[in-house]
Amino acid sequence: MKHSGFTELRRRSVLKSLIWRIIGVVWTWIGAYIIILIVPPTWNNAAIIATLIVVYHHSTRMIMYYFYERIWTSISWGKYDSEQGSFQGMSMHDKLIWTIGSSVSIGVIFFLIIYVTPFIKNLTAS
Repeated sequence: MKHSGFTELRRRSVLKSLIWRIIGVVWTWIGAYIIILIVPPTWNNAAIIATLIVVYHHSTRMIMYYFYERIWTSISWGKYDSEQGSFQGMSMHDKLIWTIGSSVSIGVIFFLIIYVTPFIKNLTAS
């Protein structure tokens, strides 16, 4: 079975997409929250805030995506190995990256839920 070019498992593609989406949601939420906090009251209108969020989102995500793809290029799991004629399994290096990445992601989500959500509720209640 000969393959030309780059081939990867569907689950690798799905996982890459899901992880990128989670990173995007968290990153955009954090940025939007900070922008809303730092915008002076004289600038406090929807058009200015929306513009700042869009500029932040697209300018930073372009750089993040470059590094995200570079990291995924170094992960061999789910890539087709033309020499062996099969897809590669997950190496110890890949497992370590997954473990660290998953732990950090879960930590950020819990931080947002446990610490930031009550802070927002206190701001909106006053």
